[in-house]
Amino acid sequence: MKRILLLTLSVLLLALVPVRAQVHFDADFESGSLGNVTLLDSTWVVVSPGDTVLHLSYLLSGHFDPANPIDTALAASANWYYFRMTGVGGKQIYLTTPDYGVAGTSYSYDGENWAHFPVAESERHFLDKRFTRDTVYIALYNPYTYSYLQERLKTWCERPDVTLDTIGYSHEGRPLQLLHITDPSVPASRKARVWVHGRIHPSETPASYLVDGLVEYLTSDTPEGRSLRQQIDAWVLPFANPDGVANGLSRSNALGVNQEINFGRSDDSTVVEVQAIKRMFEQLTAERPFDFMLNSHSQHTESATFWMHKGSSSSPAYFRKLWTFTGLTSSMNPCIRPLDMNFSNMASRYAEGWFWDHFGESTVALTIETPYSCYSFDRDGLWTDDDNLREFGKRTMQAMAEYMGLSLPGRYLIETPERMKAGWEICRDDARSYLGDGAWQATREGASVTYKLDNLPAGRYDLYRFVAGNCIEPAGIELKDPGTGEWLDPGVHGWVLQDTVVQPRTGRFRYTLKASAPGDLADAILLVPFNE
Repeated sequence: MKRILLLTLSVLLLALVPVRAQVHFDADFESGSLGNVTLLDSTWVVVSPGDTVLHLSYLLSGHFDPANPIDTALAASANWYYFRMTGVGGKQIYLTTPDYGVAGTSYSYDGENWAHFPVAESERHFLDKRFTRDTVYIALYNPYTYSYLQERLKTWCERPDVTLDTIGYSHEGRPLQLLHITDPSVPASRKARVWVHGRIHPSETPASYLVDGLVEYLTSDTPEGRSLRQQIDAWVLPFANPDGVANGLSRSNALGVNQEINFGRSDDSTVVEVQAIKRMFEQLTAERPFDFMLNSHSQHTESATFWMHKGSSSSPAYFRKLWTFTGLTSSMNPCIRPLDMNFSNMASRYAEGWFWDHFGESTVALTIETPYSCYSFDRDGLWTDDDNLREFGKRTMQAMAEYMGLSLPGRYLIETPERMKAGWEICRDDARSYLGDGAWQATREGASVTYKLDNLPAGRYDLYRFVAGNCIEPAGIELKDPGTGEWLDPGVHGWVLQDTVVQPRTGRFRYTLKASAPGDLADAILLVPFNE
């Protein structure tokens, strides 16, 4: 009874104390973004004897992009936030964010080291946290700012085989900076050609860490990096929308235009950033097209994905190519599965549509999306961080090389022989994904194929076999049956561990594979050093 009286007296005394929130919100720094902040409620709560906490509840509105002067029916977006709170130490803070949000929002106490809030404290549109420090930064994901890009460009440009050009200027006068990464001693005619761009939607910061990892791998002073630069001509535009990044916008440039859907417009309705990019497309493809074009984005959905253009809006053969590449990227990659793919129709308003309109099936062009939170809808599994996003970028570059049939030191790709023994016939079925224009199909069980490679270094290797999956075209954007709602399974796509082999000494390598049944496919194999 005495304890109850004491607690009651404490609450009464606290009720007489003026509530001073002393919490300040601001986004007055590079890429900062925040709309209005409204204090909804404040109260002192006795958690336990000797532990009294001030609870503060706020409603946060988004900072909306400018109204779009070209696509006037398109609503302005506010799906990004990056702000600072001060005076929160020891207080319980409730934030409601109806305009934007992801589970496991990112936070930092120093503006440099970032982590995800536990999901119990941060669902899609709210945050509930008792802070132990006085200042905290909050963002959908760790920002990748214009200033940070300049640091990374300086590092990359100090390396061999890297040049930096300005291909134009943004509406506010910032340079559009294009990296050209290749070994100039090797004739361009002998190289594959790749274009990558990111941050057309400026809020999508995880996408920049993927591009960063891809560039880091390409420019590294390693056997793989040097080999890639000898075999690939790569152009990378890290920021297609530098004004949007600097100003903390969501999906538009400084004028309010969504550059992502601005590629099919007339010249007088095309913003200067997209004009500059299209000029480079035209200039660089004057002699021959790119082999790959990758458009890097991020999405609020809790998975990574590729947006694949349906065969009904492009061609079945092109659709098969997309399935093959996405299967390769999903192989040996904890960040994405074939089941995670999304689908759309090819359209001229997108950069991918520009390539389809000009070069058809010659250029594999598609959008990759990384999440802000977890991968493959698995909240108990892997969550995004800078390291695994960069590793995702590295794996994407490796998949491009594999798709184009390129071997790298430590990653030896061996194609099937041009001529096979009895028991095999050519398969060119666009309903299956395979490397190249076709694969060999067994006509009987036990048909054998022998893979050969000269000068394989001595060592122990994991041997992966390329396995074709099903090139499914769903009715909607997801791999679901519109009637039943059940997931459509594309099956295994890409590299599947077949064996572990030992090469006793450097020299000629031979490996024989036998068909398990009629219809079994023989495609490329990949040797990767065994990692215990």
